[in-house]
Amino acid sequence: MSRKNINIETVSKPVQEYIRLIENFIDRLSWTFAKTMPGIPHYYIVKDYLSIEDKEAFTNFGEYIKEKGYEGLFESRIYNYLNIGNYKYWMIDNILNRADIHKD
Repeated sequence: MSRKNINIETVSKPVQEYIRLIENFIDRLSWTFAKTMPGIPHYYIVKDYLSIEDKEAFTNFGEYIKEKGYEGLFESRIYNYLNIGNYKYWMIDNILNRADIHKD
């Protein structure tokens, strides 16, 4: 399983711009700590509680994770992950999750 982090300096200008849009999206969200899973510390966002604009960004980011991410296990299931900065991101239905990469 590859755990590559995107190096924004080595990708094309359109990809750099898209990554900046993603970073803007994930930085302005209010992440909730998953307190029911203290053994697997991570944060989440529920799509249903987002604005219409953010719901669209949420969906687009989910597709990007599927397209550019890598497979990994979470609670005995395989999901697609994408590393950006210090976090890995993955989707479970209408929930976007993130965990600190350095906690693995």
